[in-house]
Amino acid sequence: MNMLVFEIPSIAMYILATVLMVKNKEKISNIIWTLAVLCNGVVVLNNWIINGYVPFVSMYQVLTFLALMFAPIYLFMKFRRDGAWMKGYFCVAAAFCMTGVCFMSGRGKWHFPPALQSIWFVPHILAYMIAYSLVVVAFIITVIGFFKDEGFRKKADLGVYNLAVAAFPFMTMGMFFGAIWADAVWGDFWSFDAKENWSLVTWLMLILYLHFRREEKLKKYAKVFIVLTFIGVVVTMLFVNMMGGSSNHTYSM
Repeated sequence: MNMLVFEIPSIAMYILATVLMVKNKEKISNIIWTLAVLCNGVVVLNNWIINGYVPFVSMYQVLTFLALMFAPIYLFMKFRRDGAWMKGYFCVAAAFCMTGVCFMSGRGKWHFPPALQSIWFVPHILAYMIAYSLVVVAFIITVIGFFKDEGFRKKADLGVYNLAVAAFPFMTMGMFFGAIWADAVWGDFWSFDAKENWSLVTWLMLILYLHFRREEKLKKYAKVFIVLTFIGVVVTMLFVNMMGGSSNHTYSM
C-alpha cells in the first residue's frame, strides 16, 4: 500500500489540530490530533513490519518516527513540567516532520547495514530523537516569543528552559551510547567525522544555553544558544547526510 494515503492526511490533521488549538477548540483539536497520530503510527508500523527492525535507518523512517514522538513527549511535559500550554507547538512540530517525510527516499524495504546491527542501535537513536524533539519545540517557542508580549515571553522562557533541561540528559546519553557503539564497530570511541563533530557542537550549544540561562547577567543572551542548538540539530540530522563525504553515518539517508 502507498503510505502517502496515511502520510498526507496525517500532515493535514496535524496542521488542522494546531489551528483549532489556537482557536481554543480543545475537544475537537484533541480528536483530530489523535487521528493524526494514528495515521502517523500506521506509517511507522508499516516501516517496522516490512523491514523487520525498528525503523531508524533511513531519514524517511527516522522522520516518521520523530513526528510520532511529539505526542507522548508533550504528555510528559504536560503532567511533569506544567507544559499544557505547549500543546500547539508540539503539534506543529509534528506537522513539520511529517511534511519533511514527503521529500525523503527510503520507502519500502531498506537495507540494514551490518554496522547498525547492534544492541546500541535503538537506545542511541531513540535518545537522540527524544532530545531533538524537545529542542525543536524549544526553538519554535523561542522564535514565537520574539513576536509576543512580555507576559508570554516570561512563560516561554521557563517553558524553553524546562524543555532544554529535559533534552540535555537524552542528548548526552545519545552521544555516550554512540561512542560505545563506535568503539565496538569501528575500533574507536570517536573518529571526528562530520556527524560526530556536529553532534558535539549541538551538545555544546545546549550546555551554553543552560549555563547562560542560570546566570542573571548572561540570561538575555541564552536564547541565541537555543537557536544555535536547533541549527546544530538540522545540520546533524539532514545536511551532513546530504553532503556525504567521509562520514561513517552517510548510509542513513
